[in-house]
Formats: sequence, C-alpha cells, structure tokens
Amino acid sequence: MYLNANLFEPGKSKPERTFIQGAAKQSTRFDGRKLNEFRDVKLTFGADWGTVSVSMGETKVLAQVSCDLGTPTSARANEGTLHLNVDIKGVAFLDEVQATHDQRSLTLNSLLERTFRSSRCLDLESLCIAVEQHVWCVRVDINVLNHDGNLYDASTIAALAALMHFRRPDVSYIDDQIRTYSERERELMPLLFLHYPVSVTYCVYKSTPQPLVDPTLLEENAADSIIVLSFNSYQELCTLNAGGTAPTNVRTIMQCARSAAKRSKALVQFIRKALELDMECRQQPKQVTGLVNLLNSTASKLSFKRLMEEEQQMEVNVVQANQINATEPVQLQETTNEDQSEAPTQTSVTPMDDSSWLPQEENEKSKEKSEENEQTCLKEITPANTKAVKSKSNRGKNKPGKKQPMSKKQNHSDSEEEVTQII
Repeated sequence: MYLNANLFEPGKSKPERTFIQGAAKQSTRFDGRKLNEFRDVKLTFGADWGTVSVSMGETKVLAQVSCDLGTPTSARANEGTLHLNVDIKGVAFLDEVQATHDQRSLTLNSLLERTFRSSRCLDLESLCIAVEQHVWCVRVDINVLNHDGNLYDASTIAALAALMHFRRPDVSYIDDQIRTYSERERELMPLLFLHYPVSVTYCVYKSTPQPLVDPTLLEENAADSIIVLSFNSYQELCTLNAGGTAPTNVRTIMQCARSAAKRSKALVQFIRKALELDMECRQQPKQVTGLVNLLNSTASKLSFKRLMEEEQQMEVNVVQANQINATEPVQLQETTNEDQSEAPTQTSVTPMDDSSWLPQEENEKSKEKSEENEQTCLKEITPANTKAVKSKSNRGKNKPGKKQPMSKKQNHSDSEEEVTQII
C-alpha cells in the first residue's frame, strides 16, 4: 500500500498520463476548456474580518486572518511578523499516505512564504507599536476544503483577499502601557500593502510545446513540468518556481510571464471590486453571511467573469459617452465659424445708413465734408499717376534690346522729385 502511494491521486497511473498528454497534443482538455483558458474564480466574505472563501472550479479554500501582540525579532526590531500556514487534512485521498500529505503541505508553505514574506508585500513597519518591545503578529490560516488542482493559485488568492479584508484594532502606547480600543471606541485599522502579489500556474508536457494554464488535479499530476509565476498589480515578477523533466526554453517562459502578468492585474482589480461590494453589503443590516453559510455554499458568491464583464461594459459605455460629448462641441464650433464667416459678407454688401439715426442738418454737413475729402484725394492721386506713367516709360527704355546710356545724376534727381510730389 505504501509503495504504491502515488496511485491514490488521479493522474498518477500510466494510462491516465498517456490520455492527458495525448489530449494536450491535440489542444483539448478534459473539462472542455482551451489551453489558455482559466476557470472562474468566486469569492465569498464572511461576517468576521479576514474570513474569505475562494473556489476555482471544484477547488475550494478557506482563509482566515488573525493578529496578536508579540515581541519582534532581534534582526528587525521595528517590524511586525507575518506567518502563513496551510492545512490540507480535509482532502480525503491525501490522508491515506502521510508522505504525500507532508510533501504537498511543505511545498505549499514554502511557496506562500516566498510570495508574501520574501517579496515584502505587507508593510511590516506599520505593525510596530514600540521598538524592540511590542509589535503585531499577523497569522494567515488556509484550510483546503477540496482539492481539484491548482491549489497554489487558490491559496494565494485566498490569502491576499483575506489580508486585504482584515481589520485590526487600534492601540495606544503611553507610559509603557498598551491600551487596545474596541470597535465601538475607535474604528478598526486595515493592513497597509506595498504591492499585491498573485500567482499563476502552468503545466508543460513533452508532447506539446504549448503550456497549459490553470490545471486540474488530473492534468497537474500528469504534467512533466510545472511553472509557477507570481506577479503583482504593477506587473513586476515576485517569484518564479519551475521544476520537472520537460525542457523549457526562454520563449515558453516569456510567453507564460506575459499572460501571468495580465492575469494577476485582473485578479487584483477583481478583489478590490469584491471588497467594495462587501463594504456596501455590510452597511445594510443583516446582510453579512456567517461561517456556516460559507461551508454550506448558501452565501452569495462574487464571480470574476461576471464582475469583469460588467466593468468592461461600463468602460465601453463611458468611452461612447465621451465620444458623443466630444463630437457635439465640434459641430457647435463649425456652426459658429459659419455664422462668423457669413456676417462680414453681409456688412460689406449693405453699408450703414446714417439717415435713420442722424438729424437732417448733420447729414447735410457730413455730405459736404465727404465731397471735400473726395476732391482733395483726387488732386493728390492725379500727379502720382502721371509720374507713375513717366516712370513706366523710362523703364521701357531700359530694356536689354535698347542700349541708351543714362547718367546717375538724372536718375537720382528723378527719384527726389517723385518723393517730394508724393509727400
């Protein structure tokens, strides 16, 4: 029994492995998904702060966050502590053999420690109350309710959502005494984050170069290699874990990294949206579900696909509204420009009539003045025209065909006469 311990899990036998690898070679999956298609993620928040239930298909995980006062370490005296623990005792076929249980539990714990603690996603300095004396110790307990593959992604989503949902009590440190305030005295304080890491798991088979995302337990056990990538919302790499017998080149890893970065950013947006909906639900009386409803699956679940589709639809509506609002001012500007272009043409055609708003005597005087001005203008224009004719005749004499010598003094005198007459 203990020698064939791996046969208790699906996907460990040779016929199952050949079947899964043949299906991956034909770009088909057992549940009907595409190779790059994810399962739907559903979140449910409990009545207590920091209690979250996550389901990805048949994989279900329950996370709960707690905090307590403690002493800091000597290496980091001004920082709090973060502990993560994964319990997979609820999975039936893993309890048969202790070796498989311990191996899976240690692997999950080490990956979670690297994702959350090594990347320093949580601001631990904000958990310090008194340097070298008192700090907050935050603990995340993850219980696996059902395991159907991709347990690491479900655990990271549950841990991140629980930490973002958790609220700690406010404290004061005066005269070497710590006073903890209740929720009625002061509002609870949320945890501060530096970034939000989320992991994405890929399976690689020797039969096909195309990696398979979000594997089930059958696909995960039949895989030749497993690649785990953790990215934050800024699309920065937090952790990379690759192991197995299938050769993986740089192109495959970069392809997985691009897809994982987009997926991580979308999941962080989904968690934030779910937290906003939970806060709205908490403001209404008797609308928060308890732990029993979480386990019985009777509570309302927030679906990733549904929320993201609604958000995309809202963005499309906003873009269309902005385009409509942008086209209306352009049309108004065109109409105003047309009116302004038509206005001067009308004024030039129809001169203003002074007879309607001036008295008769003033009209007569204005007419006489206008006649005198016209006569003076004509007298000034006529000599200038005659001189212009003379100059034109002189220009005609200076053509290249006719060679007539002309003195510089005469030209200079002509120019002076023209200037004096015009002035």
